Amino acid sequence: MQWANVLESLTQEQRLKLWVLIDSNIESTVLACMREDARHQFLESLSTQSVEQILHTATNSEVVEILNVLPSRTANKLITKLAPNVQSKLETAMSYDDEIVGRYANSDVYTINENVSVKAALDEIGQSELNSYSGSYFVLTDEQNYIGKVTINELLTADKNAKVGAISLQDTSNDHPILDSLSILDASNQIKNSQQLVLPVVTATNQFIGVFSIKDALNIFQYHYEAQVAHLGNVSDEDLFAPIFTSSRRRALWLGINLITAFIASAVIGIFDKVLVEVVALAVLMPIVASMGGIAGSQTLTLTIRGLATGQLSDVNYQSLKSKELAVAALNGVLWAAIVATVTGYWFDNYLLSMILAIALIVNMLAAAFFGILIPVILDKKGIDPALAGSVLLTTVTDVVGFFVFLGGATVIFLN
Repeated sequence: MQWANVLESLTQEQRLKLWVLIDSNIESTVLACMREDARHQFLESLSTQSVEQILHTATNSEVVEILNVLPSRTANKLITKLAPNVQSKLETAMSYDDEIVGRYANSDVYTINENVSVKAALDEIGQSELNSYSGSYFVLTDEQNYIGKVTINELLTADKNAKVGAISLQDTSNDHPILDSLSILDASNQIKNSQQLVLPVVTATNQFIGVFSIKDALNIFQYHYEAQVAHLGNVSDEDLFAPIFTSSRRRALWLGINLITAFIASAVIGIFDKVLVEVVALAVLMPIVASMGGIAGSQTLTLTIRGLATGQLSDVNYQSLKSKELAVAALNGVLWAAIVATVTGYWFDNYLLSMILAIALIVNMLAAAFFGILIPVILDKKGIDPALAGSVLLTTVTDVVGFFVFLGGATVIFLN
């Protein structure tokens, strides 16, 4: 939706000026197409009455998208302003988690009871304003269980006294209903592979709750692609023109955490102050240990985040990736440790020092690989963006491990 893209590129003040020019019939669609953070910031600038008016023209799936970013109290208050039948559908939709397709199934579609005659169905269709999705209508039982679908052509050519249920067809090869408990990404893949414009969404007991269209799937794929790019570039989904205080508060948190981790690394160095005074070369070589561990860790971290973003990394192949990355770290660790040890031994004419440095490099690169996988996986399971928090935590680990092994080894060799 072009309006959504334009709004996201404007400041809050400019958005409000442009908003009055947008047709009220598409306001809900524009809001639903905006990125979540931008939508949230913009809705905060609208009055509750304005949001209520927008919801009255929105489809169920659009209402869910809009309510998702509002505080629970505000969302519940707005729901009570809607028609009772809409409230019931929304309560069902909101009972699903954010990433589950049942939350976004569009129930604003025309359905036909299996026992209705073809003539009666055609009469009702002519008076209905609900979506038909290219002339396809969904046929349900009295208990709202999904049977199949019929096209307008099939209805027009059928015996007008026949029951709709008798002519409804369900092509089992490409028309499998989407289970309401599927993730929205899995549901999008299912409809893409089905080559259908729309598929019904049903519960485990075959109860029809709505439909999921190829348009919905395209929006999901676009969002997923943008998320991948954001993850790979360590970019958050923050609104470009979010209020200064909001952006500052979000970033200050991680700056503060980074400061704490820097103090932790400094504290580890402080433990070995005596050996640093005795062997000045240690201070010269410390950055090598930290840098090599940091680079090795960032390589594994980026690879893991990409795997999580694309769905390639899961519990099934986690151990395989970990084993592979540890093997790569060991190989590179031995290679570069040998090179650095040779240079250091020649530079300082101290091969005990070069041996300690080599051991510290190997251990630190192994730790970097191990935690480069573990940290983003844990953060992802906790619902924290690994692209934002992963590098901060991993840097702390590699600094602490590297300094501890290097300075600790030097203490054992040179002071004892």
